[in-house]
Amino acid sequence: MPLFTITFCVLIVIIYILDNFLVIPKSTNVTLKEKLLTGHNYGYINHALHLSEKKIKGGQVWRLVSSCLLHVGTVHIISNVTATLIVGYAVESQLGTLKTLICYVVSAFISGLYMTFVYKLHEGEGASTGIYGLIAIFVILAIKNGTVMFSPLPVAALIILLIYTVGGMFMGKATAWEHISGFTGGIIIGLILS
Repeated sequence: MPLFTITFCVLIVIIYILDNFLVIPKSTNVTLKEKLLTGHNYGYINHALHLSEKKIKGGQVWRLVSSCLLHVGTVHIISNVTATLIVGYAVESQLGTLKTLICYVVSAFISGLYMTFVYKLHEGEGASTGIYGLIAIFVILAIKNGTVMFSPLPVAALIILLIYTVGGMFMGKATAWEHISGFTGGIIIGLILS
């Protein structure tokens, strides 16, 4: 059973619901349409956990990884949960729960370091940094196994993952660099642990 994959997906969905619908300042004037479609980053959880160059340099280092628990907009959370279920299941079936967790966290951490100290991102959130790390590990495992079908994933799931991977590189410059740095982190930790 893919314990990390399922637990992580449940966790980010719960945080998404809390931060976008339940635990937001009463003075925030966000319409239901904004909450569902484009999202917002006014929630208390977002303010405590999002990636922020200024706050990380001020000592709030947990933000290097905690930002991967946050999502803005329904499309954001659905796409990241879907990708996590696909690639997380594949990687976890080969590496196990603990190694998959380590790979995810290290990938997100390396991306957080890059986005904070090189890119100097003012604010960021999303699970994709760790997901792209798992995608890099998926590629490493596919090469080692000699096939992308090394796990019991249907071909349709692999096509969805490919669309997610390529599409995520066209979501803006900052997002592309988050994904590239997460993928790089995945290569680094994947070569060590796989």
